[in-house]
Amino acid sequence: MAGDETTGRRDATHAGAGRPESVTVVTLTRYRPVLVQRAMRSVRAQEADVPVRHLVLIDDSEQTLSALRDVAGEFPGCRIRYVPREPHEKSGPGRSSRLRNLGVRLSDSSWIAYLDDDNEWTPDHLQSLLDCAREHASRAVYSEVSLLDKDGAPYLEPRWPWANSVAQAERMYADYVAKGICVPGSNVIKDRPGTFEVPVDTSAWLLARDLLLEVPFEEEFSARDAEGLVSEDDKLYYRLVRGEEPMVCTGRATLRYYLGGYSNSGETVDPRERGSIAWASD
Repeated sequence: MAGDETTGRRDATHAGAGRPESVTVVTLTRYRPVLVQRAMRSVRAQEADVPVRHLVLIDDSEQTLSALRDVAGEFPGCRIRYVPREPHEKSGPGRSSRLRNLGVRLSDSSWIAYLDDDNEWTPDHLQSLLDCAREHASRAVYSEVSLLDKDGAPYLEPRWPWANSVAQAERMYADYVAKGICVPGSNVIKDRPGTFEVPVDTSAWLLARDLLLEVPFEEEFSARDAEGLVSEDDKLYYRLVRGEEPMVCTGRATLRYYLGGYSNSGETVDPRERGSIAWASD
């Protein structure tokens, strides 16, 4: 379990790492003190054969810091850190990238995983990724994704959620059905080797820390990125593709992805954030 770093401890080391394996899960959160606790429970429930630590980075929200301090005793494997903003900083992929890179620097684990504060994993998520990484000697492994609406029901609409219009969403969905990425009647985004137009979501990855130090998240985003809804996980994925980094999928949908974040909807964005999300860098 994530909260007990002595349970299931293992002496195996990742090839080239030179130290015992462990995983640090990085979660970013701002104005969602209740929602982030669901993610914290998901990490605590992980059944892995290596130590699992959780680093929650609070993005300049005193309210969230106070709330998480009140429940910290329930999550002994979790470290909570408050990160203030500079006056010019706004929510968006640039700010998220800076925090994700900070999480890597603050960790000393051999592996890094990210769990967004509005998502969950099945209890075997990290173990299945570790098994895949060991089997393939890969520094970059990921899961498939099951899409849920904000209430937790399977998302079965014949529309791709990341689109700028209903018409575009329907066209993209039809294209992905033809390519085997989407399956009518299923809420799972399938991995299709050799099909690179659907990047891996941040919460699906298990990445070697050494790799993330070599290839950090990009922190600059343009107006063109905003128009194409290109976020930090997109840029990381394509950098790994261009660098010919071997990437392997478990073939299992162990990430429970709740729709409604800033990349696919404004409905669940906190009212304090509306109008203050900056995609392009100034």
